[in-house]
Amino acid sequence: MDEIRTTLDDFDLLLTGAASQDLRAALHQQIRAFNDSRSEPHRSARQAGASQLDIYIYDAERRLRGGLVASTYWDWLEIDDLWLDEALRGRGYGRQLMRMAEAEARVRGCRRAWVRTFRFQAPGFYERLGYRVVGVLEDYPPGNALYWMRKDFVGEEAG
Repeated sequence: MDEIRTTLDDFDLLLTGAASQDLRAALHQQIRAFNDSRSEPHRSARQAGASQLDIYIYDAERRLRGGLVASTYWDWLEIDDLWLDEALRGRGYGRQLMRMAEAEARVRGCRRAWVRTFRFQAPGFYERLGYRVVGVLEDYPPGNALYWMRKDFVGEEAG
């Protein structure tokens, strides 16, 4: 994409598909600074940092066969990635990874969890584990949907 430059009042506007990572990072930093100035939870989370919570499955040859990548902050477990080798699917390994992650999240003081998943991935899997849909973005990607799901740990038995 070619760059398009224009002016508005006394400001230059640049439309580009190839901004530098430094420029993108500078803009992101401004948003973070704004959030920190108006939200104590944002400020506290950035000072303490989110805590990683990862679980990996290896076979006897030490090959990665699956895993869960998550973080905990604001009393929430955020599940970023859950993947299993095709041969391990449907055998309870995903459920075990989720149970382990949720148990550790509770130890860390989390009261809730959330995950994003596409319709073609695993919304039914998460629903069977007690997650419920709280948002849907239809036709993303075209012909599909993105789900936001959450689970509340309050009143649940640990494990």
